[in-house]
Amino acid sequence: MSNTILSKPSMKIAKAWLWALGLSATFGIISWNTRHPQAGAQGPATKPARPVTQIGGSNPQSDYSSRIVAFVYDSVPITREELGEYLIQRMGSERIEALVNKRIIEIECKKVQIEVTEAEVEAALEEDLAGLNVDRKVFVDRVLKGYKKTLLEWKEDVLRPKLMLGKLVKSRVKVTETDLKRAFDAYHGEKVDCRIIMWEKGSEKAAMSDYAKIRDSEDEFARAAKNQKSPTLASAGGKIRPLSRNTTGNEDLEKAAFSLQPGEVSALVGTPEGLVVIKCDNRVPSDTTVNFEAMRPKLTKEVTEKKIQAEIPVLFAEMRKKAAPKLLLTGAGGPENLTQSTKDLLNQDDVTGRPTSVSPKQAPKKLDPSVGEKP
Repeated sequence: MSNTILSKPSMKIAKAWLWALGLSATFGIISWNTRHPQAGAQGPATKPARPVTQIGGSNPQSDYSSRIVAFVYDSVPITREELGEYLIQRMGSERIEALVNKRIIEIECKKVQIEVTEAEVEAALEEDLAGLNVDRKVFVDRVLKGYKKTLLEWKEDVLRPKLMLGKLVKSRVKVTETDLKRAFDAYHGEKVDCRIIMWEKGSEKAAMSDYAKIRDSEDEFARAAKNQKSPTLASAGGKIRPLSRNTTGNEDLEKAAFSLQPGEVSALVGTPEGLVVIKCDNRVPSDTTVNFEAMRPKLTKEVTEKKIQAEIPVLFAEMRKKAAPKLLLTGAGGPENLTQSTKDLLNQDDVTGRPTSVSPKQAPKKLDPSVGEKP
């Protein structure tokens, strides 16, 4: 698990917008790492030697060359085949990953008679809208349109495969009593109200040089916190939301934070983003008014969902390996494009104006899969 710290609102948007890239981004990176060597030059080289399994419906190619999609000069037809070849030449290699991944999911689900209904897709859409805190019109006009995706693409190429994978992986997920107690402790257990200073990677010497001064002087700590490289942290004087246990994915960071009493400063702690020093301002006691048993159903539901989401990439990697796709259509799409598109998307502002990139102000780490927002 990455130790990157994401704010809870950011996690929601990041998760939803990763899916907005389509399967080509969510699973494309996996597929680029597991792909077999490609054969042939641009475009399909030869027809398959064996019949292609059709998932639902009749063969759409039976009248592919004769089905007309438009006329020019009243009588000159443009066929579905022409349109298809036109689109393939321009974006075929970019979309082939998504199609291949979707077909793999459909085939594996058909083997075990897993289906996803229209009602389930619609419910998932409503859940996404609630998570983004937008209505359908804003979602379509601002989120999807901004990335040249239609609502149909979102439903059929994003939500439906996601739901199918969720059903496939559900039998592999087990929620233990320890998982529930860790989640409960994350929400309602003791917290550390603190400030942090972060030095980006490559600045280790500067961190060690500054450390003695900021450890022994509140004035020096406050000055360094306001002048650190991270603009988000600097603008808040290093203040982050109170740290909880089991939420950072970084045991060393949590151990350092919870070893402090008010006014104390930690040693330098390593994180994926760089070195961090923590100053405890206050210890927030556990919320003893909340009953664990009363929260069990909500915790179980949330922990299960988060474990499913964590297991999906693992299962899909196994499915890709088993399917052994050989892509004959080559072109502009590539691992660099897929990776960069993911990064670009996550670095955009969400539709509510909050940054969706890593926000150390709200804690520079990623929540544990067993932890989510407060039920």
